Amino acid sequence: MKVEFTPKQVLKFLLCIITFLFFIHSLSLISRLLSDHGTLFGELNIFNVDAEKNIPTFYSAIALLIASTLLFFITATHKKMNDPYISWAILAILFLFLSIDEISSIHESLTLPTRNLFDTSGLLYFAWVIPYGIALIIFVCAYLKFLLSLPKHIMILFITSGIIFIMGAIGFELLGGREAELNGKQGLLYAIFYTCEEFFEMIGIALFIYTLLTYIVTQFGSLKIIASELID
Repeated sequence: MKVEFTPKQVLKFLLCIITFLFFIHSLSLISRLLSDHGTLFGELNIFNVDAEKNIPTFYSAIALLIASTLLFFITATHKKMNDPYISWAILAILFLFLSIDEISSIHESLTLPTRNLFDTSGLLYFAWVIPYGIALIIFVCAYLKFLLSLPKHIMILFITSGIIFIMGAIGFELLGGREAELNGKQGLLYAIFYTCEEFFEMIGIALFIYTLLTYIVTQFGSLKIIASELID
């Protein structure tokens, strides 16, 4: 069996999943705000994007893992063609780490020790953004030459997807941290911030997967999945 698909088809599919997740999340959020508990018809809290180890978390981890897998594929292909591949390999490992982090919440475990070390508050209340922000700055500086070497349309997609993801992962996290410190985590404004945070992250990764698929198609040809059945 041979399956062929285009990057646009994959992007549309991912956007449909994200839309569904946020529709159900919105029902869960409305239920909590109106009735002081986090469920609607008993079960919708498993779609709450602010919770851990539930369906949105699983989706995000899988999406990051897909991005990592595509990056490993690009790495292996460039290596086979005797092209530079180290930068792609580092990206693949980075997204594999982000996938693991999404499930295990490694970044959140850094909040208390970092907050205690630097005595942070306000926008830096969720203090894990400090080490991750420093790492991001180093990464951008180190990868500037790599980005400029990409085909122009791929470079633009790389940068756009990265900005969208960072706006969610760090931008709205900063705003959410300030709101959480001032008014707690039960108010509407905090809910808006963490909803936007997760939404931007998911959109950013979906666009990045589209970018990688577009790069594969333009550089290596059509993308196909072939499953062969063994017959005795």
